[in-house]
Amino acid sequence: MLVSDLVARDPDGATTRYLSVRDQALKIVTTSPEANGLVSETFHPPGMLGVTETRPQPEPDLTVVDLAQDPSEVAELLRQAADTGEPGEYELTRHFRQPRFDTDTHTVFVLRDANSDEPAALIRTEGRATLVRPRSGLGDRWLTRIVRDVSTRIAKAQGSLVLHSSAFVHDDGAYLVIGDSGAGKSTTAIALARLLPASGWMGNDRMHLDRRAQGYGVTACPLPLAINKGSLDVMGVTDFASWSVRAGLPAEGSDWDRFQGEDKLKLSSREVGRYLGVRVVPQAPLAGVILPRVDLTAGYSFDPASPAHAAEVITRNCFSLDDNLYGEDWLDVPVRRRAAPPSLDAFLEHLAKLPVLRCSVGSAADVTRLAADFTAHVRK
Repeated sequence: MLVSDLVARDPDGATTRYLSVRDQALKIVTTSPEANGLVSETFHPPGMLGVTETRPQPEPDLTVVDLAQDPSEVAELLRQAADTGEPGEYELTRHFRQPRFDTDTHTVFVLRDANSDEPAALIRTEGRATLVRPRSGLGDRWLTRIVRDVSTRIAKAQGSLVLHSSAFVHDDGAYLVIGDSGAGKSTTAIALARLLPASGWMGNDRMHLDRRAQGYGVTACPLPLAINKGSLDVMGVTDFASWSVRAGLPAEGSDWDRFQGEDKLKLSSREVGRYLGVRVVPQAPLAGVILPRVDLTAGYSFDPASPAHAAEVITRNCFSLDDNLYGEDWLDVPVRRRAAPPSLDAFLEHLAKLPVLRCSVGSAADVTRLAADFTAHVRK
């Protein structure tokens, strides 16, 4: 299995589809129905992270080819790369470095999930990225990760402000739920999306904001909703044992039954709709911000946040300043149009015109009360 053969043409019998990422064209070629299905399930509904299906493009900005192979063939490819290429390292994700091998015509990157020893490879040539990975559940996820990585880098290069935030939609407006890890962003966002009329859930962990003529547009990044049993308890959800989720329920002996356990149930956007009965919305205009605290031992509270407190929390959770997920741009993503993101000062100045709230909840009754107080506040 020579690198020149792998990158020369698209594989026979593969599925080919074209995605529009904002204003750029991405061609996806895969030999795996499972990997193709996971891309469809992740970037759902259309518009999530600015990704939509589009018609075939004669000259896509980037082609990503996904080849499922036997582990022995992947190992042999990596051995050849080590024998013929100049060795080096790259930052796959933040603070997670892996080997790379450079030649005059291509670069081979070793792909390895932080929680697994299963290796895969990506061959980068001009305008093309070729995944060579084992036939496995983990291997099937690499294509989605690459598409998400490419889409995020295009969004950031074109001027998106990225915040560590969940979000929900109410009356067609997006409300960011911003806070540090463990503050209860996901719990608060999904709980309000379930309880409020004319509502929906946008996404988990990070939102992309773009300046518009009258404010900011919010676009969701399709990371799975990661939630533990304590959060389901707060929302009054008890039928999870019957769910058949792609990632599976956390294994016996994990700490997901603790309110702030590290092991969590992970739901795709489609599964959020299927099991939690929540409409998923990929894009909406910014309407406000909530700074949550979910604590089983704390009392209920709900009030406007001071500008100083809001500025402190938002600045600390701005991924445009310090992104904790993405390392270097090892894919060398082509970007047609570049722009600087809005400044945090400009964003905070705009927030002064919108509801900026803080809350503390610790039970299902508190969540119901929060929904009522929120509705009354935004109707003023």
